[in-house]
Amino acid sequence: MKKMKKVLVTCLAGIMLMATVAGCGKFDAEGYVTACLDLLTKGETEQYMKLTERTQEEAEQDYEDNIDAMMEGMGEVGLSEELENNYRTLYQDIYKKAKYTVTGSEKMKDEDGYTVTVEVEQITGLFDGLEEEVTNRTMEQMADLSPDTTEEELNELVFQIMYDVLSERMDTITYNDPETVTVEVIGEDGVYSITDEGYTALDEALINTAGM
Repeated sequence: MKKMKKVLVTCLAGIMLMATVAGCGKFDAEGYVTACLDLLTKGETEQYMKLTERTQEEAEQDYEDNIDAMMEGMGEVGLSEELENNYRTLYQDIYKKAKYTVTGSEKMKDEDGYTVTVEVEQITGLFDGLEEEVTNRTMEQMADLSPDTTEEELNELVFQIMYDVLSERMDTITYNDPETVTVEVIGEDGVYSITDEGYTALDEALINTAGM
């Protein structure tokens, strides 16, 4: 079960995709952060393309690259291709339920950059008691397993059960009260980007995984 928790935590840290935008005139820091979040969580490309000068193909690839980052942990587990694809779709569906609103920005005084505030309603209830429930369901099914069951087959069973539990919980997702997250958007030679720390703060605010 420790492997299960490690994989999920690794996957849910995958949102840290660096994107940049060339500054021309007044930089729209709020629009930029919104566009990056919309791309990363929902795969929406239109505003992201306008503000970053990325092509449609590049924007779509940026979204897929972020999903790939979420899936890196799964690649280490050795699951079947079908189950890996199911998890990929599940992660996409989870992030599409993210709720956030960019509420303001302020130009930094000492450097070329902005502080941007984002109000986030954190997804909760998805991972509460997950490890215990998966463990209980696994123990119930182990009695029906053959003595010849391999470690790989048992591993597939555990992650299939975890996928089933998470899928069931998707219809009962709830949200915590709004909280404000502040991120920095730093410019260099007229090119702006959200800091790694900013992406990490946003990712931790979007989904509550503390209940695992």
